[in-house]
Amino acid sequence: MWCNKRLTNPEISLTLPSIKRTSLAFMKQLLKILLLITCPLSAIQAQNIIQDNNQQHSATDSIEKENVPEGIYAWKVDSRFGDIHPAQMDTIPHLFQNQVFTDGLTGRYNFLGNSGSPRISRLFTDRNNAITDEEFIFTNPYDFFLRTPGQILFTNTKSPFTNITFHECGSKQSGESRLKGAFSTNINKRFGLGFVIDYLYGRGYYSSQNTSQLGGTLFASYLGKNYKMHTLYSTDFLKTSENGGIEDDAYITNPESFPTKYGTEDMPTNLSKTYNRMHLNSFFLTHNYSLGFSRFYDNEGKIVKVKHNKISGQLLKATDSIHTNVNDSLLREEFVPITSFIHTFQLSHNNRRFISNLPLNEAKGFFKDFYLPADSANDMTKYLHLRNTFAIELHEGFNKWVKTGLRLFAQHDFYNFSLPDTLTTASNLTTKQYRHNYLTLGAQLLKEKGKYFHYHVLGELRTTGTQWGEFNVEGNVDFTIPFRKDSLIVNLDGDVRCWTSPFYFNHYHARNAWWDKDLNKQFSTHIGGSLHYKQTKFSLHIENIKNYPFFAQTLYPYTASSTQKYTHSVNSSQKTGNLQLIAATLTQNFHWGILHWENEITWQASSDASVYPLPAINLWTNLYLKFKIAKVLNTELGTDMRFFTKYDALAYSPTIGQYAVQDPQYKITLGNYPLINAYANFDLKRTRFYVMVSHLNYSSGNGKPFLVPHYPLNRLVLRLGISWNFIN
Repeated sequence: MWCNKRLTNPEISLTLPSIKRTSLAFMKQLLKILLLITCPLSAIQAQNIIQDNNQQHSATDSIEKENVPEGIYAWKVDSRFGDIHPAQMDTIPHLFQNQVFTDGLTGRYNFLGNSGSPRISRLFTDRNNAITDEEFIFTNPYDFFLRTPGQILFTNTKSPFTNITFHECGSKQSGESRLKGAFSTNINKRFGLGFVIDYLYGRGYYSSQNTSQLGGTLFASYLGKNYKMHTLYSTDFLKTSENGGIEDDAYITNPESFPTKYGTEDMPTNLSKTYNRMHLNSFFLTHNYSLGFSRFYDNEGKIVKVKHNKISGQLLKATDSIHTNVNDSLLREEFVPITSFIHTFQLSHNNRRFISNLPLNEAKGFFKDFYLPADSANDMTKYLHLRNTFAIELHEGFNKWVKTGLRLFAQHDFYNFSLPDTLTTASNLTTKQYRHNYLTLGAQLLKEKGKYFHYHVLGELRTTGTQWGEFNVEGNVDFTIPFRKDSLIVNLDGDVRCWTSPFYFNHYHARNAWWDKDLNKQFSTHIGGSLHYKQTKFSLHIENIKNYPFFAQTLYPYTASSTQKYTHSVNSSQKTGNLQLIAATLTQNFHWGILHWENEITWQASSDASVYPLPAINLWTNLYLKFKIAKVLNTELGTDMRFFTKYDALAYSPTIGQYAVQDPQYKITLGNYPLINAYANFDLKRTRFYVMVSHLNYSSGNGKPFLVPHYPLNRLVLRLGISWNFIN
């Protein structure tokens, strides 16, 4: 029945009339939206929003403003100690059109083709294996959508700020859309709050591959003189339909071999009625109380000794400074913290469910292993993580003889994992609880003040109370060297770690995959650095991993209806001995008048591609014209390309929702296929919008448009997006 829908017109999504109709509909929507936006934007623009551009801030008690909308200050916080780091609001027009891509702004990630589907980076430097990471590995492929505490933008705003962003492509039957809204406001000069709501729906151009993701975060902050607090609560619902890839790649690579051409939705897939679902909840709170003293500066920046009973002034916005007249001079007060007491609390309560309602005979055509007798799969794992971190910090800079800061901290982690265990009857599945307690002790030396030199060094030791041996030592140093009327920025980083493999590499129970193992601890050493000067940046990273854990897929061939098919099995494994990785990345930008050319090229190598495959070259290039229309409409017209060399890309396992090494007997090599997009990107006052044609170079039967084995990319698609800000 499926094959009767589009066989008469398989290329309907690519025909010129359909593109014209889609383009006209998009443009009509765009014009309507712009008409609704320009009027309120003009009114908002006319408002007199006062800015104090000359205001100086303390590095520890204030937020700098850098390329952010008028009257809005944004920052991020460290998820362990609550450090404040100035940040930019998401209002930069450049590359706005690429924010919609699951493979990232510069195309570093492999994914299943549909927006919001699981992804993994082709660059090993993007994969973080720190012992402080969450053990719930099922969220890792969805970092495109999920928000960690360290990624949330906290704000201090003079007036309520709202941003709405919308991306859309395709039809109601097969298109993709993402709607994101953000709001922030201040109750007073110290206390701010806001929320972010995000909804992504990828209907899917191929059968049974739709994605649906809904998430929200409520956040608040308080920046007092002695007390500071940041808190947030996030909840997310993620649903991914699993189709197991198309049955035969020749539907894409050699369509002439079939008597009838297939449309994308008509191509037979390996699975249907199969889903991965996750419900994620997290709460985060970090706060600290500081003891210190006040310093007073005159208008020349010199310290002045003043008795407190002679001072009367008012607090400045978003700072701990007081201006007052003493002896006819304007003084500024700065609070200098000496000692801070820090507490951070994190809670994660997640569950993942794998559902397959395929008839058992069809399920056995894809899944090799059946550990439970149920006719359908309804596997559930639950996860609870509680973390408390207590720290004492002696601040740098409170005395001219003290050139560094010191933190001492203790951290407790409680984990509870729930997995199916034994089966008493077909309808009564018992569960098994795995509980772990970890105590971590550590210290950190840091220098964050100063113009030319900064560093931090952290060491920590983790134990269960009876088992010792897990540790982490990490650090980085950066230099700013004045050079030819500019600055050369040098950054060096490194770490040495020994830690237990994540829980789900050791234990996993489900209908179609089951293992209990005791993998050896991993030991890794990493060193890296970067040089940044003007439009050039070069970075080099080297890593050695001993006892690297990974997932591996095994295929078992069989023949059905004269077609070669495979059943699938997946398991965890571990490489004994050492694995060496190296990567060098060069970013080079040019511009001549209105012509701009941006480039990012990475060379990589792996000592054992059978367990850690990497493409030798990964490239992104972007060529565009940048100019203004009518002196008000900032415009970028250009095209960009993503490309990587051939390699045995990781396969995707629907059973565990993770990427796995391919079966060495049936490897599929991917790469050497450029992915080209053309776009027009615009910026008008507080409004950004674009029109783009993605996968411009698609041509049926030419090349391999795959990032993951058996999961083809979408064909040529017309996209548009718009983002606008309201300040009122």
